[in-house]
Amino acid sequence: MSVNIEIKSFQELSTFQLYSILKLRNEVFIVEQNCPYLDCDMKDISAFHILMCENVQIVSYARILPPGVSYNDYSSIGRVLTKSTHRRKKF
Repeated sequence: MSVNIEIKSFQELSTFQLYSILKLRNEVFIVEQNCPYLDCDMKDISAFHILMCENVQIVSYARILPPGVSYNDYSSIGRVLTKSTHRRKKF
């Protein structure tokens, strides 16, 4: 299995990548974990998005927010997930 890691700003994400990220976050956080909160919090616009892809499919994801977005003096990492079919594969 070959995976590729990409780090992109919001502006660098393609429409397909953004849609795939939002879909995967909904699958994991809203459906699997039953956390019915608003996922689109406008923080994605300031974030760096870390995508682990197998072919063109995103299998793991996280976002890094710079200082001042969630916390005044600190960066933060959030929305960390791995697709259910790829967990326990030691990524």
